[in-house]
Amino acid sequence: MAQQQRKKQTLLSGALILVASTIIVKLISAIYKIPITNYIGGIGMGYYTTAYKIYLPIWSISMAGLPIAVSKLISENMALGKYNNVKSIFKVSLRAFIVTGSAGTILLAAVAYPYVKYVAKAPEALPVILCIAPAIFICCIMSAYRGYYEGMRNMVPTAISQITESLVKLVFGLGLTYLAIRYCQSHGIDKPEVRYPIEASAAILGVTLGTLGSQIYLWIKMKKDGYGFTEEELFLAPKADSNRDILKTLITIAIPIVLTSLISNVATLIDAATVQNRLAVAVANGESVIRQMYPMIPESAEKLNVYLYGCFDVDETLRNMVPQITLTLGVSSLPALAQYWAVNDKKNIRISIESVLRICMLISMPAGVGMAVLAQPVLNLLYGTSQPDIPVMCKEILVIFGITLFFYALSSPVTTLLQAIGKAKVPAISFGIACLIKIVLNYVLVGIPEFNIKGAAISTVACYGISVIVNVFYLFKYTKIKFDVMSLVIKPTVASAFCGLGAWGTFYLLTKFVPLPEKIITIAAILVAVAVYVVALLLIKALSKEDVLMLPAGEKIAKVLEKMHVLG
Repeated sequence: MAQQQRKKQTLLSGALILVASTIIVKLISAIYKIPITNYIGGIGMGYYTTAYKIYLPIWSISMAGLPIAVSKLISENMALGKYNNVKSIFKVSLRAFIVTGSAGTILLAAVAYPYVKYVAKAPEALPVILCIAPAIFICCIMSAYRGYYEGMRNMVPTAISQITESLVKLVFGLGLTYLAIRYCQSHGIDKPEVRYPIEASAAILGVTLGTLGSQIYLWIKMKKDGYGFTEEELFLAPKADSNRDILKTLITIAIPIVLTSLISNVATLIDAATVQNRLAVAVANGESVIRQMYPMIPESAEKLNVYLYGCFDVDETLRNMVPQITLTLGVSSLPALAQYWAVNDKKNIRISIESVLRICMLISMPAGVGMAVLAQPVLNLLYGTSQPDIPVMCKEILVIFGITLFFYALSSPVTTLLQAIGKAKVPAISFGIACLIKIVLNYVLVGIPEFNIKGAAISTVACYGISVIVNVFYLFKYTKIKFDVMSLVIKPTVASAFCGLGAWGTFYLLTKFVPLPEKIITIAAILVAVAVYVVALLLIKALSKEDVLMLPAGEKIAKVLEKMHVLG
């Protein structure tokens, strides 16, 4: 593959590829989860969830750091023309991933029994955990391949492997679950403690087979296409560093990233425990106050603290949608920025950082404003028919999260940008401090009946806000780039304000003057808000030419927009 071919995939085009794959994966996951839930029911899903709860943190620790380290190191060496090093980095990282993957699988298998017996109090879930344990090993090997391709600034293999993983999970998960149900029926197995673990094990085995299918695709691609450079380039390139030096560099890069992941996982567990504990205190000290604040709470909600915590989870699902999209900007930007940083390309360093931050703001701010302005109508649209109390209960929390959504959207990309320039310690320290502040605020605010679950929303905003502000400060300090307030803050804010006005005005006017169902009015308000926002973006010239050039067919689009005089 020639060098110019390798460089065709720009930062934003790579991100768009990952966004598209993420959307497809989410759709496939929804198609998978709905029938699985219907197949195995609440009890079976309980065993399934029990296995997933212990699998995820061990998977996260096993995977943390090394994929990013591989991507960063490969992109840097590609920029310097050290192609022999690139081959060695992949081989060394693959061996390292085999070790961490084996350790993660063995650890999960080892803790499975004490976890299900003494923590989850569901010993029947043991076979379900053992069925998903091999997925850690396979995922680690798979990450070596994904990290390699991402470091080469080629996001297509990662995207295809993600879709492959979801499709295999869908086919085998549903197929094996169906066969397990038929097996239990034909053999007269109807005891819940025997039947449901068998069915849940079959369902979760689809997850393991999905990772295997994804890895097989990546292995075949690597065998077919090779490493991505010619024999001539290898011959002319400098000799590779020793495997020991490469491993040492990988570990040095990975350690602060692993630390950030550990802090995040531990903080999540402590945060969940703190919020639930303090909600119980708030209910015990002022249940009448809380019920007066929320008269729509059903009388059947005897465990009021559990009910309130469930409302918080509803809003969390909505607020995570945009950060999942901006996350892809971070993944795509890391190898690009690492390359520019390695060769001290100041112009492209500035363009990459500003484009990532600007696109994050241009996506998250209107989404957040729209979420805040249409909080209750959106919640009515999603939950109003089956659970009419949820929209009223969750409205205030969604408004808080909507106004500050850009903090969540920026969190992951800014962290990745710092990792790309070798400053991974900064997000580890800032996020650790922010998490401590969050836990303190949880303890103080959530326990006050007048705040209750809103205290958790406030503490979450404070956590991400502090972390992002500190990280952005140090990002510009280390790169010595001037912070462009107009481009990064003022223009996105102005365009988002028009978006919010469009949403509010449309909903208000249609509700008052047009006899249509609220759901149709809500959808119309969202569509008008999007149209108003796009027009506002163009009128105030919020997009730069550099942003557009990074898109697929960017040159053609830029020429059209330049003729319209709408580029900043």
